[in-house]
Amino acid sequence: MTVATTISIHALDPDHRDRLMGLARDASFPEGARIFEEGQHADRFWIVRTGTVSLDMRVPGRRPPVVDTIGHNELIGWSWLFEPFVWQLGAEALSPVRAHEFDAAAVRDLCRSDPPLDAAVARWVGRVLAYRLQTARNRLLDLYAPYGSGAWS
Repeated sequence: MTVATTISIHALDPDHRDRLMGLARDASFPEGARIFEEGQHADRFWIVRTGTVSLDMRVPGRRPPVVDTIGHNELIGWSWLFEPFVWQLGAEALSPVRAHEFDAAAVRDLCRSDPPLDAAVARWVGRVLAYRLQTARNRLLDLYAPYGSGAWS
């Protein structure tokens, strides 16, 4: 299984994916739209259908650097799953975006009522989170470390 498959919605088995998708609404964002801001309340999340989204973070005295780019079938946002439900990054549409939007409270309620689904969603979001943290680390090293994110010896 590739990294792209592991972090996409297709990482969930079809039954769990169908249950989750039953809560989806259509959403769209024009190019340049801020989807959410770091530090705001995380009350929803999205799965990209078309377009691309950049994830960025605040750096005092600098423009927010892009730490990752999200595309087709990928999750936008993981902070909705973990208290205190506050966005840890910001997100901006790099192109027109169409997405499936989910109400975080409704998904958490569905997961509480179905422990196997809860475990599957937690594993999926955990894999996304681990991947995004590694990507952000590498990107920030490229931007700010004296020698970039090259191999460690």
